[in-house]
Amino acid sequence: MLAIQAKTGTETYMVSFRRGDLIIEELEKFLKEKGIDAGLITSGIGSLDICNMHTITSTDLPPVDKQISLKGPVEVGSLLGSVAGGSPHIHVVVHDVKNDKVYVGHLERGSRCCYRVELGLTVLKGVRTKRISDEKTGLIDIVEA
Repeated sequence: MLAIQAKTGTETYMVSFRRGDLIIEELEKFLKEKGIDAGLITSGIGSLDICNMHTITSTDLPPVDKQISLKGPVEVGSLLGSVAGGSPHIHVVVHDVKNDKVYVGHLERGSRCCYRVELGLTVLKGVRTKRISDEKTGLIDIVEA
């Protein structure tokens, strides 16, 4: 286990995406503009009209992902994650309204806001992080940079 403390406090944002915004892409722009390297995505709700995500398919190493792409009304029940090295890593619980199915997984680029998506972002000030990949297991970890 690794625990990273915010060295100089935290800063909190409420981020609200508008219709047509690409969630990951717009959040990446915001993080870059603000110079945010490390943070926690503490909450999130909303709706999507395109939801691209992946989920794990087994407990074997290296991990193997299954890609899922949903179109049409998709309700976001929960959105949580982290920011390391200035890049967001977001997990979601979504309801595919048309097919009445619930999915859980990792949000991918190209996911688009339908009406609104709102999330809470807590910035860990004075912290520099990066994600590293373990060549043997294929797992990705956050470490201090």
